[in-house]
Amino acid sequence: MATPPAPLVEPVAHSQASRQRLRLRRFLFASAFSLLYLVVLAVFQTQGRIDDVTLLHACAIVAVFIAAFSILFVTRLNLRFPDPSLTAWQFLASVLTMVYVAYAAPDTRLVFTAFLFVALMFAMLRHDGRTLAGLGAMALFAFALLIVLRFARRESGETIRLDLLQFLVMAVTLPWFVFIGNHVKRLQRGLSEVHTRLEDVEEQARRDDLTGALNRRGLVLAMEEARRRADASGEPLSICMIDLDLFKRYNDEFDHLTGDRVLRAFAQAVQGGLRATDVFGRYGGEEFVQICRHTDLAGAVADAERLRQRIGGLDFLMPNAANRLTVSIGVAQYRGGESIMQTFARADGALYRAKQRGRNRVESDTEPRRDEH
Repeated sequence: MATPPAPLVEPVAHSQASRQRLRLRRFLFASAFSLLYLVVLAVFQTQGRIDDVTLLHACAIVAVFIAAFSILFVTRLNLRFPDPSLTAWQFLASVLTMVYVAYAAPDTRLVFTAFLFVALMFAMLRHDGRTLAGLGAMALFAFALLIVLRFARRESGETIRLDLLQFLVMAVTLPWFVFIGNHVKRLQRGLSEVHTRLEDVEEQARRDDLTGALNRRGLVLAMEEARRRADASGEPLSICMIDLDLFKRYNDEFDHLTGDRVLRAFAQAVQGGLRATDVFGRYGGEEFVQICRHTDLAGAVADAERLRQRIGGLDFLMPNAANRLTVSIGVAQYRGGESIMQTFARADGALYRAKQRGRNRVESDTEPRRDEH
């Protein structure tokens, strides 16, 4: 019976939670922008350009919208929408608020124009040029309704003329804004693709071509990262240095292709038994390294012994038992304050003792600390 892919559940859930946190941060940033809009209106109020009632209404509308969107994000109801970020809905809410204020206080039309284009920049982060153009058209339509309503109520001709001039300016500049925004979006997409390719190249540079395991460069980086985590968490960390015993005989008695097959088969066998926290790679030639996070010396020695026994029992398609593959393993535990290469050197010393004492065995670093002398 096939085992269900349970290990994938946690990474997928973690990724969804990360994206939701990112959406929430964007919403909080947009909310701060709305509060800034209210601050600007308050400045206009001090100059007599907006009355107290309209300013109070604006504050109430912004508060209601922020509360409504907060509920959607906190309860995760936003995930039921085609765009979980709700960028377009937030844009439309801001436009409706600013149109109402511009209608009630015509002298704030300058604020409308400035904050409209900033809101469009927010939308540009999530939507393509076509959607951006649609949102801009909705904003123009809302402002046009404002003008029509002024005509219907026979308001001041000067106010209507200024509104028409502002509408004309927005109608002329908005297509250029959409064009530039779409171009920036394409550049952003191109940069993301280049970044992904660079990450792929970097990952390939850390991999051994023959076995697919980490190479020496990748191992050194992984050991340094494991050391930093061990220092931060206080959890144990151990290093296993693994050497394939008398590997040269495979190349001498058969050929180099046979030796390559043995290396690949060995690497696959080890990787098949790794824990999720372990890291494995080829240090060079027939020498491999296993990084055992959250593992003290005794635990790492036990793991190494199980690995030695498993490898000794594998059939590598050799013609006789004398050619069965065995390994020697040296184990050392990281000591706080030392460099990871010092730990590695102690594991290498333990490996040397294993080879000197007959191979096909596990030896641990038993040298005392300097402060124990």
